[in-house]
Amino acid sequence: MRKFEGEEFVQWFDRDSGRLYSDLEFIKCRFESSGLSITRKPELRSTVRNARLSRCEQRGSTVKAAIIEDVIVEHFTTNGLFQTWAAVFKHVTLRGKIGRVMVSPLVAPGSATLDQQHAFDVANADYYANVDWALDISEAEFEECDLRRVPAHLVRRDSQTQVVIKREKAMAGKWRDLDLSKTYWASAIEGFLKEGDPDIVFVAGTRDRRFRDLLDGLKRLRDAGVAESE
Repeated sequence: MRKFEGEEFVQWFDRDSGRLYSDLEFIKCRFESSGLSITRKPELRSTVRNARLSRCEQRGSTVKAAIIEDVIVEHFTTNGLFQTWAAVFKHVTLRGKIGRVMVSPLVAPGSATLDQQHAFDVANADYYANVDWALDISEAEFEECDLRRVPAHLVRRDSQTQVVIKREKAMAGKWRDLDLSKTYWASAIEGFLKEGDPDIVFVAGTRDRRFRDLLDGLKRLRDAGVAESE
């Protein structure tokens, strides 16, 4: 395994390469204004396999439509919201102190064509059909975690702070009668219903200043039968 320690990667871009990056370890490294797997074609996406990141940080960087497999990320400082766009995951573990993270199914919001987005929707669905588990977030201490279109049954979770909401339960509307005013769960459910996915994982970030309110909101959703812990 090739090791990088205390290094900086600035304005590093991987575009339409279809490359495999494997057997890598990053310790206390910094990624700035960089992008991985920037592409509009599924056949040109890059793959990261068998890698480990420990106590690294990013600023203004992104993971685009990559395939991420057998990766461990520990104690990741995001300096704002870190986003992935149309990436897919297999055996990826996030643990320790993690900043703000969003996983989006969109390949290039506002600029990708409908055909380009459809190609990734199909490719990603086919990929997840052959994955036993995608993400393990059970030991992650998030500031914020927004997961979209990662099948909930492929996410290993902490049952107390990370729950599943299924479409049919959300459509039943019981959550509208709950007091969720100190949380963003109501708007999150509205967005989930608009996107049309079958299920979603909601995460109460343990390092979010609103953690207690968010956790209380998840409890209310569970007690009402809207959210599931298992």
